[in-house]
Amino acid sequence: MCGILLWFDKKAGFGDRLEEFNEGDVLEQRVEDALPMTYKSHYIGNRIIPLIANRGPNYSSLRSIQSCNTMWFSSILSLRQPFTTQSMCVGDRFILQFNGELYNEEIQFNDTQYIASKLMEQPNDIYGIIRELEGEFAYTIFDKQEQCIYFGRDSIGKRSLSYQCEDGILTIASVTGHNIDAPEYENCLAGVIYMFDILTTTLDTTTTIQSQFTVTSKEDPEQLSLNTTINELYETLSLAVNKRIESIHPKHIENSPIAILFSGGLDCSVLVALICQHLTQKNKQIVIELLNVAFENPRTGLQPCDAPDRKLAIQSATFLQELFPTITIHLVEIDVPYDTYLEVRPHVIDLMYPKQTEMDLSIAIAFHFASGGVGFIKDKTLNERIPYTRHGIVLFSGLGADELYGGYHKFNNKSTDELVIELTRQINNIHDRNLNRDDKVIADNGVEVRYPFLDVNVIKYSTESIPITFKTNKLILREMATQNLSLGFIALEPKRAIQFGSKSAKMTKDGNKNGTDLLK
Repeated sequence: MCGILLWFDKKAGFGDRLEEFNEGDVLEQRVEDALPMTYKSHYIGNRIIPLIANRGPNYSSLRSIQSCNTMWFSSILSLRQPFTTQSMCVGDRFILQFNGELYNEEIQFNDTQYIASKLMEQPNDIYGIIRELEGEFAYTIFDKQEQCIYFGRDSIGKRSLSYQCEDGILTIASVTGHNIDAPEYENCLAGVIYMFDILTTTLDTTTTIQSQFTVTSKEDPEQLSLNTTINELYETLSLAVNKRIESIHPKHIENSPIAILFSGGLDCSVLVALICQHLTQKNKQIVIELLNVAFENPRTGLQPCDAPDRKLAIQSATFLQELFPTITIHLVEIDVPYDTYLEVRPHVIDLMYPKQTEMDLSIAIAFHFASGGVGFIKDKTLNERIPYTRHGIVLFSGLGADELYGGYHKFNNKSTDELVIELTRQINNIHDRNLNRDDKVIADNGVEVRYPFLDVNVIKYSTESIPITFKTNKLILREMATQNLSLGFIALEPKRAIQFGSKSAKMTKDGNKNGTDLLK
């Protein structure tokens, strides 16, 4: 995970400068000193850059080049060797920023260096290079020769990226916060390759990585192809999980657990089981951390231990521990007192901007605390909970399963044609509805989240090959969880949204609030 900021302004007078910050450095004053005089105390320096820095705690740098009229700020969470600093000068022509993970088979080591090598080999085919990238990413590429800036997100939109283009000034950032005195930022659309012409200060948004996904309308009411489809989905999803395990550098995979955002339900338990299968096959003794969050809710009077997701998580974690006895599985119980919720609430509202509804907050704040990972684990010797803080810096999420396999309750009574239309809309809109918000609040804890269900091959198979009749109440995923993963009762668990399972929604006695209401 990294954070990226690019700021182009012909009038700024940035000068030539490179400032590097190692882990633990206090950067605010040095950033302030590096800004042009007219931009001292500017919101980019004192508001956006600290948010970018939180995303990559291992290293950050500020670079400015007078002839380019541009400043770059990059932060890095190092997961692949060799360690590669950013922003990265690629020959004399390009300056690259990359945030995310690539899973192209030919990548041997660092994925940022892989892109750099492609730029050196194919300097006149930037669009082609970007289209070939497979993974979860956002990027900026400054082409000095052509006087253009390219930027965007992967075809699903799994990494956040926003931009603001006004009066010839272009700003691109992983996270911006809400700055009252600043122009409005727009979230980049998934899969659009944005190209900004420096000479004309115009922005082109017409080029895309690929066309949108379309859910097939084919049916199989007699379920003749069910077993074949189950096995094909299992193999495709298992491969997506394995890619996301294998691309973690051995230094981290040996010394740091893999963490899963864990409600105890079907989607996340499927991922836990697949991860454990791969680790068992590889005979790797790695700790798995199941991050479960629950809130003290003054409206209901419930404590975290009473939350539905906490009760289910305990049951499911126990089941998984028995299913995979050679893997050490810790259920990390993250309790959020109401006072702590109130303290962190303004920061989460700031992070998730421009999302600003009650529902967005209740989801975002649950993910923020869950990914922070400060909680308790059960000490079996003492038979009591002891304090524990997450060690894993790579998190897995089950996001995407509901959109692909018909998990939302509102889908249950739809006709076949209506379900096809709705699922197509859901998967193509997930970048705006979920991913931009979730990435901002999770990465703020200096971790990286990976989405196996949103692997492009999983999406293509699920949308093009699985009959629509297998997508009522996630039939196909439940059958796979039973037949291929032996998940027992977990495979039958009903869908429950995180804000209701963790009790992060409707925290006060104001009963008139709806999820779509704007925050006050």
